[in-house]
Amino acid sequence: MALAVGLLVVVVGLAGCTTIRGVVDTQRALERAGFDDVNIDFSSDEGFDRLEVSVRPRGAEAADADAALETAAQVTWTNFPLRFDLLRVELLGANEGQSATYTYGEMAEIFGARAPELDEKELGDDVVRAGVGVLIVLAVGGLIFTSGVVLAIIFGVRASRRRASATPPPWPPVPRA
Repeated sequence: MALAVGLLVVVVGLAGCTTIRGVVDTQRALERAGFDDVNIDFSSDEGFDRLEVSVRPRGAEAADADAALETAAQVTWTNFPLRFDLLRVELLGANEGQSATYTYGEMAEIFGARAPELDEKELGDDVVRAGVGVLIVLAVGGLIFTSGVVLAIIFGVRASRRRASATPPPWPPVPRA
């Protein structure tokens, strides 16, 4: 079972490596840009990839909600290494609930073109690859677990039969009447 869990970690890590690394790198970039409580969520539905970022601005960013929203969007645009169609940024803290939504085209117009390597892979493809990896690992883990249970039953039955056949008859023998 430990082998299956280890295999799951490796496959998921490799399959979703770009997404995980992208979330961590973008989260760190947002923190360096003056945001706390950074949360990045993503979804992919029928080829439409959506990225949601919530942040708590600190310092000067906390005073101007519009500037904070734009800064968070720009940092995400220039750091997240997968192509996405829509970005929604939401503020926490004093400006709780204020948000802005940007399409890919709007961000390209406002912040300029992204570095080509950021758009080489699509968010949805990476999410699907990770999901397939998880399913494969779960299937293999299920087969290993089922095989272990079957083998335990077989060896248990054999051992109980050996014990039953090895039991000597009661001594002294009971006379027959």
